[in-house]
Amino acid sequence: MQGIAAITANNGWAMAVAGICIVMSGLAILAVFISQLHKFVALLEGKDKYHAAFQPEFKSPHADQPTAAVELLNDLPAAAAFCRSLTMGIGESFPLIALYRIFQKENLPHPHITITALRYAGFLAPVGDGQFSWKNI
Repeated sequence: MQGIAAITANNGWAMAVAGICIVMSGLAILAVFISQLHKFVALLEGKDKYHAAFQPEFKSPHADQPTAAVELLNDLPAAAAFCRSLTMGIGESFPLIALYRIFQKENLPHPHITITALRYAGFLAPVGDGQFSWKNI
């Protein structure tokens, strides 16, 4: 006896289905175990809530900002004049990182977007060697 006849005679189909079920069950159990592993690790570390270790507290960066600063960004010429007044102390030409740090210090919203918009609108002009200066506003 050979081939399909031998498989059928010796209960091969049932063994194949049983093997497939065993492998799939093992993979499903492994997937569930891996997906819940973070809870087990937090339990071993003694955390009160397992979510505390994996979900950082989010504080909105705009929570303590005045609304006038946000409205200022809707008018680029006014924003450029305001930003130019903030940069009087750093000289005529400056690197963009200095402007970015001033924006962060003053807690202005979206410093990258604001600087990019000011550059594309022509308010910030490159003068060479990574330095920028304000065009006449």
